[in-house]
Amino acid sequence: MAQNDQIVIFGLNAQHYALPISNVSEIIRVMEITEVPNMNFFYKGIINLRGSIVPVISSNLRLGLEEHELSKDSRIIVVEQNGEKLGLTVDSVYAVSQFSPEQVEESDSVSGKDQFIKGVIHQDNSMILLLDLDRMTA
Repeated sequence: MAQNDQIVIFGLNAQHYALPISNVSEIIRVMEITEVPNMNFFYKGIINLRGSIVPVISSNLRLGLEEHELSKDSRIIVVEQNGEKLGLTVDSVYAVSQFSPEQVEESDSVSGKDQFIKGVIHQDNSMILLLDLDRMTA
């Protein structure tokens, strides 16, 4: 990442997570998600986003966290990965923020939910887990 990159900070199960803004197409309110049979357990289904069919995954389930009902604060972060759009459900979106490489502590662990963590950003006395979108969407 380049110096002073921007991230979207969001919440999952009372923990702060982030994705690079360069991967985010848009952030939308939760809409009707149509279940599709025989998908991986972490897929919630698909949405119709202005005529485009977008698969949606539960970020909680993908990360091995406890799943709970979506609320009025929940959002779908629509990301673009390898030319394909994908929706990620999150509990809430907090902010768009800048950070510098000096704030990132790289993650060496590759087990459990940690396999999806690219690094830890220390910002304003809080710890934000930077997700590895390639691994999350694999």
